[in-house]
Amino acid sequence: MNILFYNTFKTKRLENINRLIVDIALEKKCDLLVLAEYGGSIDMLCSQINSVSKAQYKPIPNNGGCGKIYGLIKGKYSIESIQEQSRYQIVMVETTLYKLIIGMIHNVSPLYASALTQLNELSCFYEDICDAEDRLGTRNTMLIGDFNVNPFDYACIAANTLHAIPYREEVKSPGRTVMGRKYLKFYNPTWKLLGKREPPYATYYQNRSDIVNYYWHMFDQVLIRPQLASAFDEGALAIVTETESHKLLLEGYKPNSSQYSDHLPLYCELKEANMI
Repeated sequence: MNILFYNTFKTKRLENINRLIVDIALEKKCDLLVLAEYGGSIDMLCSQINSVSKAQYKPIPNNGGCGKIYGLIKGKYSIESIQEQSRYQIVMVETTLYKLIIGMIHNVSPLYASALTQLNELSCFYEDICDAEDRLGTRNTMLIGDFNVNPFDYACIAANTLHAIPYREEVKSPGRTVMGRKYLKFYNPTWKLLGKREPPYATYYQNRSDIVNYYWHMFDQVLIRPQLASAFDEGALAIVTETESHKLLLEGYKPNSSQYSDHLPLYCELKEANMI
């Protein structure tokens, strides 16, 4: 399953964004497209892709409870909305071979909320994911979206929030006990995309006049349960910077937000043959 996440940033340049999404969907042979802050009609985007693709995409079911996340999935997949909150949606993809829970999120921005508010939202997201796993009888779970925190932030790595560990070896055991309480883990492969020597250095750039200035942020992430580790293709994980027709970086390697979004798209793959 080829998966793309893209925060399109309340798209004012909708025509450019739509053409870009169509191009990535075709070039990457995407099975699932997850979009945050998409400002257009998801039905119209679906029609636009289907006019040039034989895959026949369909919108991800949305009952109006989540206005921050929309998406498309290929018609061959059965997909059901499990839970919707204002900033996240939990769905289940089911085939004859496996069940897959996908949590899609656009967390509240640090520009408009405190770190405690962000942490609380992610904690609620995690609790709802655990509840969905228990009800559906599977821990084949992937979280994807704009978490609006970096992988190293407490809100992402703490055991009582997402418990997202950067080391594959450390998630061979699905959980750990802290002060007598057991917490299940996620594996966070997106750590490896942060702070590379070559651009892009992450998915989001912000130059602030603050004492602490990271410049680049890996707010856009994918997390997986240990049960999906063998299905996750480490080599395919990538930040998308171009297609045959679109260049998403300016000469200084910053995202071209005037033509596209201030975020860069994140791409990953799950090997369905390794999912049970």
